[in-house]
Amino acid sequence: MKNTTFPLLLISFVFFSACKSSQQRRAESEEEYGYVSDEVRNLETVKTYSEKWEVPDESLYIIDFENYVGIVSGYIENNRRLAKDLSQWHMLMVFDSNDSLISYQINCNTKRKNNDWQWNYLGTFNQYPPQDNTVKKYHYELNFSDLIPVIKDAEGNSYESNPESKADITIVVFWTIYHGRQSKNLIKEVLDYDEKYKDKSIELVFLNHPSSR
Repeated sequence: MKNTTFPLLLISFVFFSACKSSQQRRAESEEEYGYVSDEVRNLETVKTYSEKWEVPDESLYIIDFENYVGIVSGYIENNRRLAKDLSQWHMLMVFDSNDSLISYQINCNTKRKNNDWQWNYLGTFNQYPPQDNTVKKYHYELNFSDLIPVIKDAEGNSYESNPESKADITIVVFWTIYHGRQSKNLIKEVLDYDEKYKDKSIELVFLNHPSSR
């Protein structure tokens, strides 16, 4: 088995220098921010919450965390900002049909209102395709194909993209169970957008991410 200890230590260093430390996050009231305590992340729990938050079955995926560690660690030397961002718990990425990133947000660059993260405060989802934002300029090298090796469906099968039926845009949502209401709100934001533009060609990838507490 591949040893991921060193990459994980590097990612931990990157993580703790971005946004809040885990100790600060832990100190925040679970009730206030809608966090879910005492949940074990396993497939059944993931399925339970994805159903509860109305994630379509065909859009539910699980991150292959060991391989994801490899991807993040690969950016540490040459693009530390991207490595920091990819170490966060909630991310929202939009890719076009040419594999290019056109919009990008992480939990760190949202605003808060009534203890909830506001994912559309930049007006990203007020138009089709989603509006580009200033964060994207730091991550021009990130492509959807970079993420494909770590995307598994609920049965453990690898993600498969059909070039003949490729959507015009693909929205990738990283979400966790632990962050309860925050994940629910992010998922709803994307589902509402998909419904609003249901006549457009959109693929949704809801990628469950193991939260580190």
